[in-house]
Amino acid sequence: MKNKLIGEINFLVVNYLVAPTLGILICLLEALGRIKFIHFKRFPIWEEKLIIVSNHPSLLEPVILPLMGFPWMNFPWVFSPLWSRIKFSLSWFKELQKEFSLPKKLFLANVPDRNNFYDRLYFRLLRVVNVPVDRNGRAHGRINTVSALIRVLESGGRILIFPEGTRTFKAIKKFGVKSPNGKDLGKLKGGAAWLALRTNARILPVWVEGTDKVLPNNKLPLPRLWHRITIKIGTPFFVQGNTRQQGTLEITQALLELADEKG
Repeated sequence: MKNKLIGEINFLVVNYLVAPTLGILICLLEALGRIKFIHFKRFPIWEEKLIIVSNHPSLLEPVILPLMGFPWMNFPWVFSPLWSRIKFSLSWFKELQKEFSLPKKLFLANVPDRNNFYDRLYFRLLRVVNVPVDRNGRAHGRINTVSALIRVLESGGRILIFPEGTRTFKAIKKFGVKSPNGKDLGKLKGGAAWLALRTNARILPVWVEGTDKVLPNNKLPLPRLWHRITIKIGTPFFVQGNTRQQGTLEITQALLELADEKG
């Protein structure tokens, strides 16, 4: 009972205090030209059961991408496109309740590595909105992770996956592919495609550039905010193939096409 209460309090703090504050910071960085979103209108802010897949240049993407929908997701009675139609209606409280009835869609469920992040003390507050993955763990641990992600999606939630399995510069050392314009992408693992096929969730491809300059890999982790981050939003799609391999190929192709897409 006590742990459940603490979890609920953490969830409220993260969704209605931490995330909106950081979301506003993202908005300010965009206004200052430090972050540039391309085709943000493609991002289905209100859609349930969504798998966002992205390349992974640095450690910044797990921080920035879950905040793309904030602060709008926290205060739907202000930012909802239905606001102008319902603000003078007696039924607007019913609409407000509907928006709050699916809290899992307020924050993307990320899949941080258990040993490097999830089990760390500084990560405690964010555990309630994340699903840990143990890269070197046993099959039982991986099954638990997959089961948890399925529950999030089937309850109307949304998840964020980096299908390269690690940062891009590490992934391409094992096996990498390039877009026609020479953009690097590590070979994708099949988890995102399998989840999409299992839950009938849509895939939203996202391509990120510049985060490895703002927060360089293998260097002193001090943000270099004079560099600009570009985030391209792709077109959501349902996986058409019948197998994990076919779905993974579709996701790979979508990411590579998005990498070369002009703003």
